[in-house]
Amino acid sequence: MVRIRMKSFGRRHRPFFRICAMDSRTGRDGRAIEELGHYDPMVRNTDARTVLDVNRTRYWLSVGAQPSEKVQSLLNRLGIKKPANGEHWQLPEPPAAPAAAAPAAAPSPTAPAAPAPTQS
Repeated sequence: MVRIRMKSFGRRHRPFFRICAMDSRTGRDGRAIEELGHYDPMVRNTDARTVLDVNRTRYWLSVGAQPSEKVQSLLNRLGIKKPANGEHWQLPEPPAAPAAAAPAAAPSPTAPAAPAPTQS
């Protein structure tokens, strides 16, 4: 069975964990099938503590991977749930805003314009 669980990294008094899809028979720090993100409990900003690839996590949940208790609490905190039957695991990409592309096409005002060559 595949489990989504944490792999221990870091050092003493400085924990750091990678969230991985692993075979349930492997050791805590054994070989992972796929690394899905990381969890750093020492970061002060609570939004930046957990970084996950949401689409890949939803994929592993859709094919039957079971999260550990701690990973399940992290998934609940982030609002990541197993896709319903018939629902695609991949979340739709938000449409790109056309207004964001327009300023990139304009020349930058900080670059000086080259003077026109004069003919003598």
